[in-house]
Amino acid sequence: MHGVQPQRFSCSFWIDSIMKIGFCCLLLVSSTAWADSSWHCSRNTQDTLSSYNTPAADQFSIASVGSSADVINVSIRDLIDLYSGTTVRISGVALSACFMPSNEALTSSALTALGLYPSTIQALSRRSSIVQSNLHLVSDEAQMLQCIEKHYPAVGYVSTTTQTEQVAPCF
Repeated sequence: MHGVQPQRFSCSFWIDSIMKIGFCCLLLVSSTAWADSSWHCSRNTQDTLSSYNTPAADQFSIASVGSSADVINVSIRDLIDLYSGTTVRISGVALSACFMPSNEALTSSALTALGLYPSTIQALSRRSSIVQSNLHLVSDEAQMLQCIEKHYPAVGYVSTTTQTEQVAPCF
């Protein structure tokens, strides 16, 4: 019988293949690690809560992992909706989204992590300049933090974990 013999691969073939795959994964991870984003949210201060006359049972409190109790916490779904141009309301108040231009590495990192295209937010911001919107374009991280403070309740992203009286990490 002349059957076709299956080809056997040597041990060095498998090691070489695994090393190539590992190298590609390492390259992919290292190319995005420098632009990792940290999501930040407005804090619930007594001033902000009293200005909205919100009953204690209805105060801003949406599930998020590992954040402080005084931060308005939003879900990943809320972030996706908000950065896709859908209005998200928390206790009847529209949530604001602060963002940097789509060509910024930090914007790319933040929005790609949500499964969104960075160019989408730029197009939405152009449209929002005509229609009243809760999308706010900023030019740098300092302005991002100011935007989150100014447009309560709001979310945004920066490269490092930052806490102020009015802003804290939420993801």
